[in-house]
Amino acid sequence: MSTSAILSGVVLGAVFGFVLQRGRFCLNAAFRDVIYIGNFTLLRAYVLALVIAVIGSNLLEQFGIVSLDQGRQEFAWLANVLGGYLFGVGMVLAGGCASGTWYRVGEGLVGSWMAALGFMIGAAAMKNGALASYNEHLRGFVIAPGMTPTINGLIGANRWVIVLIITAAGLAFIRSARTSYAPGRAEYHWRTTGILVGLLIVSGWYVSTLTAGAAAGISFTAPSAALIVSVTAGRGGDWSVALLAGVPLGAFLSARRTHEFSWRAPRANVMVQQLSGGLIMGAGGMLAGGCSIGHGLTGLSALSLASLVSMAFIILGCWSMVYLLFMRNPSGN
Repeated sequence: MSTSAILSGVVLGAVFGFVLQRGRFCLNAAFRDVIYIGNFTLLRAYVLALVIAVIGSNLLEQFGIVSLDQGRQEFAWLANVLGGYLFGVGMVLAGGCASGTWYRVGEGLVGSWMAALGFMIGAAAMKNGALASYNEHLRGFVIAPGMTPTINGLIGANRWVIVLIITAAGLAFIRSARTSYAPGRAEYHWRTTGILVGLLIVSGWYVSTLTAGAAAGISFTAPSAALIVSVTAGRGGDWSVALLAGVPLGAFLSARRTHEFSWRAPRANVMVQQLSGGLIMGAGGMLAGGCSIGHGLTGLSALSLASLVSMAFIILGCWSMVYLLFMRNPSGN
C-alpha cells in the first residue's frame, strides 16, 4: 500500500473520529434511546447522514467517479439475519456500536478498550479463526448466488426512484420525530453531526478510489479483524485499516480540545460485560458482512439489499437486549 493511501486513510479516519466524538454519534445510543427514553435525537442525526450518503454516493457512481460495488454483497440471508441480530445484542452489552466503541477508545474509556479488543478478536475468529467454519456454512445460504442484489433491483425500479423515496421519507421523519436536545457546550448539534457524517461516508468512497485504487468506503468490522492480525502477525494492512487506526486518534484530539479526555475504568464486572459484548458484536458483524456503519451507512448508500436486511436485525437485536437489560427489570435485581 502506498504512503499516500496510508496517509489518506489515517487522515480521513481522524476526521471521522473527531466528528463522531464531538457529535456523540453512536448508533447503539440512537436505537436504544428510541425505546428506552423515547428520544429520537441521535436517530435523526443518523437518518440525515443516511440521506446525504445515499444521494452523494449515487451521484458519484452515476457520473462514473466511483463504483459502489464494494458496498454490495450477496444476499446471504441467514448470515445477514443471525449476524445482524448478534451484532445488535453485542453492541448493547459492549456499551456502544463499532463506531461508538472506537471513538470512545480515543476518550480514554478503559471499558471501550475492552470492547474494542473483544470486537477485533470476535471478528477475526469469525473471519479466519475458530469460528470460520460456521461463517462459511451460514454464509452459504445465498439467494441468487453470484449476484449482489440492490433494493432498486428487487422491485425493478430506477435507482433514483429509491433515492427519492429514501430522501422524502428521511426528511419527513426528521421533521416529525420527537426530540429533546440539550447539547453540551462543545457538542455538535445533531444536524451538524448528521451532515458531517453523511459527507464523510461519501468522502470515504471517493478518497479510497483516488488513493487506494478501489472504492472501499467506511467500515469497521473487517478492518478490525485485519488490524489485530496486522499487530499479532506482522502483516500489512490496507486503506480501511489505516482509516480505522485514525478514528481513535481523531477522537482523542477532539476530547483533548474540549477537556473530555481522561482515563476512566468501570467496575470489573462491567469491563467483562463490555469485553463479552465486543466479542459477540465482532463475530456478529463479520457473519453479517458489516457493522452498523458498514451496513447502515456505507452499504445502504450503495442500496444493498443485504445491508437493508442486516440493519433491520441489528435494530431488533439492540431493542431485544435493551428490553432485557433495562426495561424488563429496571431495578436490575
